[in-house]
Amino acid sequence: MGVRARTEAVPGNQISVQRQRLLSVDGLLPSTMMRPVDAEDAARGLRLCDLAQTPVVVWGGGTQMPLGTAPRRYDVAFSTEAMSRLLEYEPADLTCRVEAGMTIDHLQSALRAQGQRLPLDPPHPGRATVGGMLAGNTNGLGRARYGTVRDWVIGIAVAYPSGKVARAGGRVVKNVAGYDLMKLHIGALGTLGLIAEVNLKVQARPEAETALLGHFDLPGPAIAAATRLAHEYLAPSASTALDRNALQTCGLSQDWPWTLGLKLEGYAREVEAARDLAVRTIRDAGGRVEGQNIPALFWDAIRDWSAPGDDTVLLRAMTPLRTQPLVVDGLPGDAHTVVQPAAGLVDVRVPANTAAGALERLRSAAGDEGQVVVLAAPPAIKQALDVWGPPAPGFPIMRALKQSLDPNGILNPGRFVGGI
Repeated sequence: MGVRARTEAVPGNQISVQRQRLLSVDGLLPSTMMRPVDAEDAARGLRLCDLAQTPVVVWGGGTQMPLGTAPRRYDVAFSTEAMSRLLEYEPADLTCRVEAGMTIDHLQSALRAQGQRLPLDPPHPGRATVGGMLAGNTNGLGRARYGTVRDWVIGIAVAYPSGKVARAGGRVVKNVAGYDLMKLHIGALGTLGLIAEVNLKVQARPEAETALLGHFDLPGPAIAAATRLAHEYLAPSASTALDRNALQTCGLSQDWPWTLGLKLEGYAREVEAARDLAVRTIRDAGGRVEGQNIPALFWDAIRDWSAPGDDTVLLRAMTPLRTQPLVVDGLPGDAHTVVQPAAGLVDVRVPANTAAGALERLRSAAGDEGQVVVLAAPPAIKQALDVWGPPAPGFPIMRALKQSLDPNGILNPGRFVGGI
């Protein structure tokens, strides 16, 4: 019987029923919990789970847990909450190294003290962790201006079920296994390894910032105006188009059919020029500028809109910019919609009873060049939906990597594309 006889019990510490419920994933509850204190401790813990062939679900702040298919099995909640230190910070070099369990708010607070920031704003930064941001590839509203998570990660440390820690980037000249570990693990939902440490680039905080809103009767002109501004030198740091329903959800009660929100930041003179350009562009597109009394919490509400904490069904379409208007035009009448025009993203909340039909319509409108996924849904609804859609042509390579790095399939089993 060998290993199986010696590792019969589920590794980790027993937890209360209340904690089990807090750590549930799509209706499944863990038996135990592990809380490693650093990368090496995480690797040892994963090794114990691998020897026992005990399935693990990795936890950060939990903001992205609705993403993905329900796990096939779930025994151990593997939490990074005890791995939350700022390990290194060199303001002069604009770099830092943090543990995966540090929240985005805590990191930004440390950077703010030096007049710096990380220009990524994933939903719910008070709970979202750096490791979860990478695993879920959550970029926030500044994606079109500042790029994605991959653009700001310069190093990574990953713990594997083999009990080893691999490090890449930063001062490492060659990746350990011959793979680009940073790109490999960003967006993989922790199915290939546990992100333990991250090296990041940061930047100086902007000197000035402002915001304005444009009112439109139809989505097409709003999207066209935002797309045009995205190609200008003075591009907005964030642009988003909301329908009437989403606008009210985000705290504004105005009864406008469509609203284009623009955030502008940079040097003071740049911001002034960018605002003038944005006003002209909105008016040229047939919109009306509304730039007064925009609540500060409005932008937080839009940022968090794509990570609902309730039983909302949320779909995301990712499309080329030229086909984005077709996707929006094909939305059902009961949809609540937030578009990031310059990033090619369309987030749609739909009623549970129409979710399957809305998903089919969106995939048809997105075509072969787009992708539509289910970001969140109640467990009973999710079971009836194809969360990821058809796998990409490179799926056999993804499956081979999973087999190589997690041969017993203990890490978030079944949650990623194609049941990986």
